[in-house]
Amino acid sequence: MTAPLFILAPPRSFTSIVCGMVGQHPELYGLPEVNLFGGDTVRHLSRWYFVRPRFQHGLLRAIAELGLGGQSEEDVNAAKQWLREQANRSTGDVYKDLVEWAAPRRLVDKSPMYVYEPDAFERAKEAFPDARYLHLTRHPRSTCESLVKLMADIKDQGGRSGGFDANPDSVWRDPHVQIMEFLEGIPAPNHLRVKGEDLMADPRNYLRQICEWLEIRQDDEAIEAMMHPENSPYACEGPPNAKFGNDPSFMEKPALREYRVPDVSLEGPLDYDANLYFSDTLRHYANMFGYS
Repeated sequence: MTAPLFILAPPRSFTSIVCGMVGQHPELYGLPEVNLFGGDTVRHLSRWYFVRPRFQHGLLRAIAELGLGGQSEEDVNAAKQWLREQANRSTGDVYKDLVEWAAPRRLVDKSPMYVYEPDAFERAKEAFPDARYLHLTRHPRSTCESLVKLMADIKDQGGRSGGFDANPDSVWRDPHVQIMEFLEGIPAPNHLRVKGEDLMADPRNYLRQICEWLEIRQDDEAIEAMMHPENSPYACEGPPNAKFGNDPSFMEKPALREYRVPDVSLEGPLDYDANLYFSDTLRHYANMFGYS
């Protein structure tokens, strides 16, 4: 059984577009946000679904697409029924079903929720000891301000965004520290860190490097396929009963566009709160990742 590739990053770190690109490689399969390792068993995931109903949409779409070959309302209803029947199974075992359904392609999972669930990384490691991990970074200012905008958009659309902590340490520093601490226990060949801005500005070059690291095809045909994330079955809204499961901005405009690295700084307050500044510890890690 081929172990998945997990993209580890806080939300709004290019995870959707990168997963869409990488997942279009002929040997890979990019998932939506399945969030499976948010609990020990399928039943335990219900606490997340109660607070954030949208967290289930990606998993339902993946089950429908991989297990039934489509994402119609009927397919999603069948996926819901199947998932209810798995209530007492471990999330790792259910994940292995997805792996088998996608075979021989390797799954690519970018569920950002994992960085906020303390045990998610360990669950993934226990289920897939040989998994690969791509640590994706983005400048803390861009990350924080983009996430605040997303939460506001969700609230405007009638979604639930209560309890969101916009403090940069919670949004950016703590998740990256958690990722780094976890990766200390992973063999060096199994993890790679990439600045998202660099990848977006020069995708062909960095996608080829990722392919080399994964020891998969690096030919022009494979790289060209990765340049079209819009071809993912999850690059658009799903049916009414599982509409989401991916970043809304990505689903609205999934095609790769020219990207220029923004001129942003660690200095000064955040645009959304004049009283919020980056802490010294956050600056330390940002500098470590090459941000200033």
